Amino acid sequence: MPKLTPSELLEIHEIASAQATLIEKARGYLNMTRDPALETMVDHERRKAQIHYDELIEIASGGALNQRFENMDGGLQGRPRGVANASLKPIQPKSGQGFSDRTIAADLLSCGKNMAVRTIWAATEISHVGLRRALSEMSRYYLDAAYEFYRFMEQKGWYVPLAAGENAERWFQQNHEPMTTSWGQEAEWASTNTTPS
Repeated sequence: MPKLTPSELLEIHEIASAQATLIEKARGYLNMTRDPALETMVDHERRKAQIHYDELIEIASGGALNQRFENMDGGLQGRPRGVANASLKPIQPKSGQGFSDRTIAADLLSCGKNMAVRTIWAATEISHVGLRRALSEMSRYYLDAAYEFYRFMEQKGWYVPLAAGENAERWFQQNHEPMTTSWGQEAEWASTNTTPS
């Protein structure tokens, strides 16, 4: 049974760390979402990231890859070594603070794109056949997840593609005006609601 190389363990560490961050972010976002459909998507993203995180920790611990990969040339075999996974502590947002549904969806869209690229890049750099296949499947999931967040934002009018012949500068301003307007309102509210010391 081939062992993981130091560079492969480093790749697992980097991706697992990114997934741990995604899990904590999604847990925090669940307390802030207002749209039920977005809440369902965020919770699905959290659960899927946890599955991927656990799978990578199991691989790094010398445990078995998913049975789909055990019989492949170069795949890991054997049973998990029983290394307990430390439970992650969710982010607890402060009272009165949070993010808009648009910001949450945009962040998770960005996370999906980044994770898709990160996992497929790692897969191309790894010689372990089973691990390559596991990372390729994770990449496919994150591509699909990014598309779902894109479609959700497009339906809400939060992600408007640039049409052929459309004025690119006006399109850019229209897409970013709601964001910058809300920042200005928050700054104005903060300056008028400060208590003098």
